[in-house]
Amino acid sequence: MSGAHGLWWQYLVIGALVAASLLFMLRKLAPAFSWRSQAGLATWLLRRRGAHWQALGRRLLPPAKAGGCGGGACDGCGDGGDAFPPLEQKIQFHRRR
Repeated sequence: MSGAHGLWWQYLVIGALVAASLLFMLRKLAPAFSWRSQAGLATWLLRRRGAHWQALGRRLLPPAKAGGCGGGACDGCGDGGDAFPPLEQKIQFHRRR
């Protein structure tokens, strides 16, 4: 194998990893923008004529936003179920003496 051929595959793998990292970061830091972008791409694919494009569009459709009980709007309704504790915790700073 020549050196240039091996570098081509390395660059391809690194590019795929960087793209996956950027998508993950975008979904974590900007979920609303990510949801809108995914919905827009899926809608565009659903309008295409090819059945394979429409199938891909159906797979990419983000789940509908749901509210209320059971819709993932909160971590529990105070029903004594298995609600998760809050992820945020208060930090208290103490002055040095």
